[in-house]
Amino acid sequence: MTPADTGGGRVETEDRVIVVGAGIGGLASANALQAAGIPALVLERAAELREIGAAIGVQTNAVRALRRVGLAEELIARGVPIEFYEYLSWAGRRLARWPQGEIGRRLGEPTVVVHRADLQEVLLSGLAPGVVRLGATCESYAEDATGVTVRLTTGEDVRGRFLIAADGLRSTVRPRLVGPDPLRYSGWAAYRGIAHFADGRFPLGYARQILGAGRSFGMWHIRDGRVYWVATVRQPADSTADQAGRRAYILDGFRGAPAPVADLVEKTDEAAILRNEVYDRAPVTSWGTARVVLLGDAAHPTTPVTGQGGGQAIIDGSVLVAELATSGLTDTERLHAALRGYERRRMPVTTGITNEAWRIAAMHHLVNPIAVRGRDLSLRLTPARVWNKRMEARLGF
Repeated sequence: MTPADTGGGRVETEDRVIVVGAGIGGLASANALQAAGIPALVLERAAELREIGAAIGVQTNAVRALRRVGLAEELIARGVPIEFYEYLSWAGRRLARWPQGEIGRRLGEPTVVVHRADLQEVLLSGLAPGVVRLGATCESYAEDATGVTVRLTTGEDVRGRFLIAADGLRSTVRPRLVGPDPLRYSGWAAYRGIAHFADGRFPLGYARQILGAGRSFGMWHIRDGRVYWVATVRQPADSTADQAGRRAYILDGFRGAPAPVADLVEKTDEAAILRNEVYDRAPVTSWGTARVVLLGDAAHPTTPVTGQGGGQAIIDGSVLVAELATSGLTDTERLHAALRGYERRRMPVTTGITNEAWRIAAMHHLVNPIAVRGRDLSLRLTPARVWNKRMEARLGF
């Protein structure tokens, strides 16, 4: 996104925060701003908000952030809580299990899995009419001593005191703030589906990850008797290996995986199976300037193996708005201090999660048989108290 040329027409600065992007991070930030009494305007390029047919885990730390803006109860009502998370080997042997539900009760909030459309509805329900403006594509912006002007592709200028860029992995704002930093391909693609499915081999309350050689399969319950699943496969970038049929491709690639993987995939509508290659970016040391800041995937895109990506965007919004509420929107020096405070509080956490996720993803997709056996043995021999301690530390906020 290039600097805006505002020409001779001066747009009056409004005492509000402009949020670019109406994804999870953008909507969560708008809710936090509204709760703090700070006017917000969310600019979203899409003409209507549609969510992909996928689910998301909202873990204890993110639920706590939503509790602050009055949205936790509605989210919990729409979700299915996780009591136990477990790793299985390709042979079906349990490698690890930790009591996610018990940990959540100790920390004060559950971990729930919801359809993304439900999470989107919850976040939208908390906002006053007119906060989200659809069909508004940001072409450029200009920052000055008193505010930020966003130029839309229609030629209209929109002005506010502060700009939050929550526009995702391929953020148009990010290059100007941090310079060129390429996407980092994980080496694997994810296939995702949802099916109506009830099977005693996958009890309600469990979340499960099955680890193979160069592939993994995860499954989670969501409401209305459905199960969300993700199959990951090592593939070159821009692969077309599955064009003949995604369901058949997955069934072939996961032949021999423990039950009920095949039955679950068989029950999934092939037209609804999604595929995306998984990317992140290496962590950076700055997310913004005095009046412009990155948030969520625009700031710290992360491979999804820890289930923390969307949750960390929610927490970003909570922390950033707390800093803005203390500083106010008019004093540039205080705003700059607020940004530094946001970075101090969030960067160590998100950098740790991004790096941890990268390591875990590599472990999930080992190919060498000896390395796979070593991984499985290491997971199985890790004491339960170690798993519990790691999870409790990850869910702190």
